[in-house]
Amino acid sequence: MSFISMDFALFVTAALLVYYIFPQKYRWVVLLAASYVFYGFSGAANFAYILVTTVSTFVCAMLIANKGTEQKEYLKEHKESLTKEEKKSYKAGIKKKQRLILAAGVLINFGILVYLKYADWTIAYINLFRLSRFGRTDFIPFKNLVLPLGISFYTFQAMGYLIDIYYGKYEREHNIFRFALFVSFFPQIIQGPISRFGELAPELYKETEFEFNRIRSGFYRIMWGLFKKLVIADRLAAFVTETIAQRENYKGLYILLAVFFYSMQIYGDFSGGIDVALGVAEMFGIKLHENFERPFFSKSISEYWQRWHMTLGTWFKDYIFYPLSLNKGIIKLGRLVREHGEKRYGKESTGIKGLCYGFTQQLGKRIPIYVPMFMVWFTTGMWHGSQNRYVVWGLFNFVFIVLGTELEPVSLMLVERFKLNEAGLMMRSYRVFKTFWLMSFLRIFDISKDVPSAFQAFKYIFTGWGNFNIVNVYENLFLPKEDFIVAVIAIAVMFIFDLIQRKGSIRERIFRLPVPLQWVMLSLLVTAVAVFGYYGPGYDAGSFIYGAF
Repeated sequence: MSFISMDFALFVTAALLVYYIFPQKYRWVVLLAASYVFYGFSGAANFAYILVTTVSTFVCAMLIANKGTEQKEYLKEHKESLTKEEKKSYKAGIKKKQRLILAAGVLINFGILVYLKYADWTIAYINLFRLSRFGRTDFIPFKNLVLPLGISFYTFQAMGYLIDIYYGKYEREHNIFRFALFVSFFPQIIQGPISRFGELAPELYKETEFEFNRIRSGFYRIMWGLFKKLVIADRLAAFVTETIAQRENYKGLYILLAVFFYSMQIYGDFSGGIDVALGVAEMFGIKLHENFERPFFSKSISEYWQRWHMTLGTWFKDYIFYPLSLNKGIIKLGRLVREHGEKRYGKESTGIKGLCYGFTQQLGKRIPIYVPMFMVWFTTGMWHGSQNRYVVWGLFNFVFIVLGTELEPVSLMLVERFKLNEAGLMMRSYRVFKTFWLMSFLRIFDISKDVPSAFQAFKYIFTGWGNFNIVNVYENLFLPKEDFIVAVIAIAVMFIFDLIQRKGSIRERIFRLPVPLQWVMLSLLVTAVAVFGYYGPGYDAGSFIYGAF
């Protein structure tokens, strides 16, 4: 069932009615039933996967917690009889068992995800190796597996919970049905946000009074999400696809325009879907974590990724980057590099040897940061898809972030040398402009079929500028003049609203207006979606870009 459908609107309306009719202490049961009904529309076969994740994570968390309880009771009972070393040994044994249980839960769930995502990718490489190395043509057949709805998002959410239980961050959930709601809460299951148990669970299980203002506020957010999705993203999709497909015929400004419009498309599509999810959750009195914070106004790539898909970024930071950066092996590697440099070149070295010494010392310091960062971006690329282009995209992000960090002193030196105002409008605008286009150019990997095609498209940006004719955009690249004008105006509106949001929520400002004006604003938004939303031939309302990840 698509977020962008009348069926979904009717489903949410019915769920809200039942939710607020039921006594408060049973409303979480209504949410669980609604979530499973919603998931059922994606196909009964998909239930097996989400049930395996729910049950395996719940059981593993229970076993980890029970081992912790067992340890406390044992140490309390034998407090006087155990020596310090015996206590230490016993704790180490319990921790080892907990690690094994955690590893089992992680392997089961990420194993399912990896198998479904990368089975055909792996088979393709095995077949290629067999052909090139041995000349064998008896290829292993592809599995042609289809990803269950939202499996990446609910797997990451469930594994975040299990890891937090292992580290003792939360007390485990004792009711499997309540935990099932945490895993399957329907507004966020398609494309997030990825929630933490400590934040979402209290929202799901709290008692909530019906408030009309909350329903109205959620509806505003839903309509704003639909505006970004239907008026902007879906209107631009055909032009972007066709331009990249015909890159040899339409070069230069055509591709540059496609790159710009794709940035608008993916932002409108993803953030629009998140707005719908947050708006629906708000109607039930549940607050989900924000996933975007005006990313196109970022002044660096690092800042951009702190503002884009924020819940995935914090997941990778908390569960991959920090553990790896504190890993004894990686810290030891950094120390060995520094010691090797000091032993080989010496502290007092000058000239080339002095430079080599300085390099090894800086490299040793950077290893505990950059090795985990490399793994984060490699994993991020793999998360987006099994094609090599996503891995290359992730590694380019890593390279640009490293370059930005390492060249920051040079940038500051130039600012000081030329007496530029770092906080001034010109410098801030330049940094925003640079970051936007760097990230937009990297998006070429998203819309190309493979890595060579992406590099070819990038090369074609710099040729054929004299051949641009806007008529080709209108007549040959599936963006008629009327749609072009609507898209440009809608993008301008989106940027203006993002700018205004810097000083606080627009909805809160609207709700301070006289009631007639509030209804006028809502009517304008609904009318814009109804009149200017893209509902052309071949339109697929269910095709959210991040739904494929």
